[in-house]
Amino acid sequence: MNPERREYYRISENVSLDFQVISEQEMQASSLPTQFKVSPFFTLLSQLQELDTDTTHLLRKIAQKDPAMGTFLEVTTNKIDAIAKTIASHGIEFDDIQTQEINLSEGGLSFDTQRQVNSGEYLALKLVFQEACIGLLLYGKVLYSTANEDDSGSSNIGIQFFRMPESSRMIIARHIIALQSKELQLQGNIDLD
Repeated sequence: MNPERREYYRISENVSLDFQVISEQEMQASSLPTQFKVSPFFTLLSQLQELDTDTTHLLRKIAQKDPAMGTFLEVTTNKIDAIAKTIASHGIEFDDIQTQEINLSEGGLSFDTQRQVNSGEYLALKLVFQEACIGLLLYGKVLYSTANEDDSGSSNIGIQFFRMPESSRMIIARHIIALQSKELQLQGNIDLD
């Protein structure tokens, strides 16, 4: 991806990724991809994540006016998240999910694939961040598809998210910040030894 285009922080992470090439008409027909079969647990997590992004601003406002109430609501939210993740982790067979490394930002992602994908094509994407127990259904547009030089027959493709809901962008942004924070803590621990 062109360095001048990068406006967001990027991370590399192993995720479960599935995608399908779709037409522009298929993408315009629905706000979220419907090409994938998803479990009720995936749907539950997605809905809770969206609700969480919708209520974060309200929670901050309440906490400013009434710190005790803000703390109570935050603890309650954390309890609900813990329960939902526990239920979902038992309902989604994470052991059977194959993961691959992607490079992710709020604006898009890149990854290697054996499948033929051309620049300008639209994709329906299903992403599952196993460790964080996050699942997203998104649309993307292929910005580039470049054959890798390692004779594996794979290509590296770069995708820009397309028609992404603000709640999904916020979920990705928070996920990136959490991973960066974790990485900095690990580096701090290494430096202390």
